[in-house]
Amino acid sequence: MSANFDPDITLMFIAPSGQGISRNNLRVCLEKQFNRKQLPPQFESAIDSVWKSRTASNTTLWNGTKFRIDSVIFQDTICTFNLGITCYKDFIGTNWSPNAKLYRELGVSEHNNSQVFMSDALGVGSLVQTADNFGIFLRRSLNCAEASGLLDIPGGHPEPQEIVGKIEADQIALESIAPQAVVDEIYNSTLREICDEVNIPPSCLTDPVLLGIARNTTSSGRPSAEFFVRCSLTSVEIQTRYSTGDHPEADESTGIKFIKITDILQLKSQSDIWNDLAPSAKGCVELFTLHNS
Repeated sequence: MSANFDPDITLMFIAPSGQGISRNNLRVCLEKQFNRKQLPPQFESAIDSVWKSRTASNTTLWNGTKFRIDSVIFQDTICTFNLGITCYKDFIGTNWSPNAKLYRELGVSEHNNSQVFMSDALGVGSLVQTADNFGIFLRRSLNCAEASGLLDIPGGHPEPQEIVGKIEADQIALESIAPQAVVDEIYNSTLREICDEVNIPPSCLTDPVLLGIARNTTSSGRPSAEFFVRCSLTSVEIQTRYSTGDHPEADESTGIKFIKITDILQLKSQSDIWNDLAPSAKGCVELFTLHNS
């Protein structure tokens, strides 16, 4: 579903309007069938070549594991994520590949699914509402590889290694992972990113509510689960905490911006701000607006 034709995003899933999905109402089905399918050999070897080149120039790179979302099922009040496992190497080699358009076209022609060959590592992001009714946005550092310099929401990825440890994707036995542990990591990672990027204590945050999933078309449909979180601190209190600069991911942003919730609901009509948003922020704002329209 396109988001009013904004070219940067599409909407993969929209939670019931005005309701959202709580932690208790999310399930996961973690199976190998939801991993990405292998590309023809010449393209798989290209993924390996790109990764070898990257690691040769940057020895600190780690082929970390991520969850891959294949599809979503919603029935009654229960939402189920169909998940597989992917890795950073495959993400760089598919979603960020110069051949990404070709891979997606192959997916359509061979499987009627543009994303079947893509890593599609699941991200998370959140619109955080302050006690005085502002939303929090961060100005991404110019050193960030993606959406550098743009306004974004706090976000990152749920990490399989938080559950199984630091091991390679092909060594993970999916059947050994408790589904509830994955659900908890999805929600906990959302809170973790707010704490690490904004310097807000966990005790000041409500449990996230899932608004839906948006795809970032600038990275070939990379999906991000977007949440809504309330904070018991005011914008002034948060500004003070953020400005200390001693939080774990302080280097990922260069400033913080507060926008009134009432203005966020009209943000698409303010082209100067809307065009300054990272795709992940656009997706979250679009979903939040739909839930409050």
